[in-house]
Amino acid sequence: MSDRERADAVLEHLAVLAFLYYPGIEVDDPSYSLGEDIDWCLARLGDVSDAERERMRALFERAITDPTATREELFTALAELDGVLIADHHE
Repeated sequence: MSDRERADAVLEHLAVLAFLYYPGIEVDDPSYSLGEDIDWCLARLGDVSDAERERMRALFERAITDPTATREELFTALAELDGVLIADHHE
């Protein structure tokens, strides 16, 4: 999987989770776990450092719970992580 494909997969997973999330979901569905959703997205990152994984964990949480406020920061972080911006710049 290319860096771009990996970044796209993470964004697709986060989009689905953000669409399904709402405040109080834990009350309505006691089996729901934001942590499990975040882990599901982190698995798509592949091999990244522990520091990057923790940075992305916090960002993914915010992207799921408040996607509009986090959209640009999320895209930039994924692009920097995978070098997507550099690759796209030369196309």
